[in-house]
Amino acid sequence: MARQTSTRRTFIKTITASALGIGLAGKASATRSVSEAPVPDQTSNLKYATMGTDADNPTATLYGNFKCPYTQDFVNNNLKDVLGKFVDSGQMNLEFRALAYQPPGTTSHGSSTYYISSSDPRISEVALGAWDVQPTDYWGFFEMMFDSLVSGTVTYSDMENHLQSANVSNRSTIINRAQDDQYDAAVKETADDAGSAGVSYTPTLELNGDTTPPHHETDTILNWIESRLSSSSSKSTITIDGSKTETWTNYDFVVSGTVEKSRANNASINPNDTISGSEVTGNVGPWKDSYTFTGDLTSFNVTEGADIYLDGEKVDPSNLG
Repeated sequence: MARQTSTRRTFIKTITASALGIGLAGKASATRSVSEAPVPDQTSNLKYATMGTDADNPTATLYGNFKCPYTQDFVNNNLKDVLGKFVDSGQMNLEFRALAYQPPGTTSHGSSTYYISSSDPRISEVALGAWDVQPTDYWGFFEMMFDSLVSGTVTYSDMENHLQSANVSNRSTIINRAQDDQYDAAVKETADDAGSAGVSYTPTLELNGDTTPPHHETDTILNWIESRLSSSSSKSTITIDGSKTETWTNYDFVVSGTVEKSRANNASINPNDTISGSEVTGNVGPWKDSYTFTGDLTSFNVTEGADIYLDGEKVDPSNLG
């Protein structure tokens, strides 16, 4: 919330400076990375690491392993596209489940009960501790772990060093909880759930009961996700994006179902925007406002300035409502 307030204060400062003829240097935005993935507000209800804008969004589950080069391939090549198209837009959450043990009935890595090595449970438990204790630091840690895969025997001391390298806070608490086996049941549950979903290799993406290997062609996995979301989801997301403007954009719209404010597409929550039943009235400066709704848009009005996105796709506002 502090960042959002700062953005609005910067906007007010910019407008004032412009009126006085004072130039303010612009700042180029950095490329969005996995470490910047949004985290739902209600993390206490989420046992496993989840990126998303709302805990109630449809959720896909990624089964992977922190030592698996194929999981690394997906994380480093396709995950950012999934994040940008579906997670940021509020269409879907993505939950990560680290396989530390062979799913029941599978022997994809030999006769051992461990998925790849005896270090897998230790790595997975520390990762769950990072999510439990410092959820806002988790995706930076996750990204770092796949930048360069760990190998061989991995100790708790090694994992504490990895947490430190990723700037994760409260590292000693995370390690102590992992050493006390607080996450042992959750790690074993992942193997059981993977077996129930028919998962025998990593990475595997599960959504609405279907599974696929997500580390091949980017367009293939994006189309696979889109087809499953479109057949099951009744929620839509609209974003009024004023991030490229230097003035206010006013808007109002009406939906035939329900509507609520959302952080989709890295939007802020503005208390001055109002929702009355199915009617919304608001304004946006150089930031974004997002809403999720059911039903259809029956009316949509907006002044010039902001770009409009419906379910992550830029649209002509004159075609809405």
